[in-house]
Amino acid sequence: MRRARVAPGRASSAMLAPPLAKPRRFSPGTPCAIATSMVSMKLAPNTANAALALATLVATASFGGILLPSVYARETPSWAAQAAGQDWFDLVVLVPLLIGCAVGVLRGSRSAVLLLGGALIYSLYTFVLYALAVHFNALFLVYCAALGVSFFALVGLGNRLLGENARDWYREPPPVRLTGGALIVVGLLFYGLWLSQVVPAIARGTLPVDLAEVGLPTNPVHVLDLSIALPAMLGAGVSLLRRRRLGYLLGPMMLVFSILMSLTIATLVVVMRRRGLPGDLGLVGVFAVTALFTAALLRRMLRHIAPQSPARRIDSRRALFVRKEAGAES
Repeated sequence: MRRARVAPGRASSAMLAPPLAKPRRFSPGTPCAIATSMVSMKLAPNTANAALALATLVATASFGGILLPSVYARETPSWAAQAAGQDWFDLVVLVPLLIGCAVGVLRGSRSAVLLLGGALIYSLYTFVLYALAVHFNALFLVYCAALGVSFFALVGLGNRLLGENARDWYREPPPVRLTGGALIVVGLLFYGLWLSQVVPAIARGTLPVDLAEVGLPTNPVHVLDLSIALPAMLGAGVSLLRRRRLGYLLGPMMLVFSILMSLTIATLVVVMRRRGLPGDLGLVGVFAVTALFTAALLRRMLRHIAPQSPARRIDSRRALFVRKEAGAES
């Protein structure tokens, strides 16, 4: 090949100018691609261990509440029945869910990561109630430990996931309009339910009816829902409708939270009726339907997530090895 001759001292500006930087693209399956688009395998053991530790604490609190009569001895009959119903639900539903999510996270399942996020949100919500709305008892330190593990595990998981482009997790477009709209509708329905109890009481200058039944200064469920849980649900729905990255993460998590919360309310009503306390059985049907509907939406969302193949898991471990070696050399 003939080379172009350039006179000395008159180098072409094209030769001196640095080439334009091209967008860096990684081929699927390479360590760089895994490191930038996959959930960190380094985080997986920590997250799974936290989930297993939380499952142990939840089981301890549940067994203690069920087997020790003194735990809820100072609660009103209504609040004690609801606490007992919460114990059974946590033992039968939440503990197996946490264990299953831990196993899935260790296997590199993206769906398990989203399910675990929703379970951690629900656990955090639940143990805020145990720690602050139940009289001091022998399980107080267990409540505090479960609350702390839920909080820090959720913060750690969220800190890692905020750097992920969750839209790339989906192999085909998920039903974001239906799911986002459903989250907004469910959030507004809960707002309507709680405000229908709070606003008339404020207008009359009296206490809500259910507040006298639980014997507390304020209803902690109203506080958490109106200030944190329901705004988060609405925000997740809006983010999904706008196809924001946060919506693809928070949307499925809030669906999990909605399913667990709906089933919990239905369970508590059933337990109260079995103990001869007033409870609207119509709510059982309403929340059961809500749980089934949101579960169907969650299933549709998770079906569109691309699974992590064994080859990609091997590549992600190799990426971690390369980063450790680079750190050691530096």
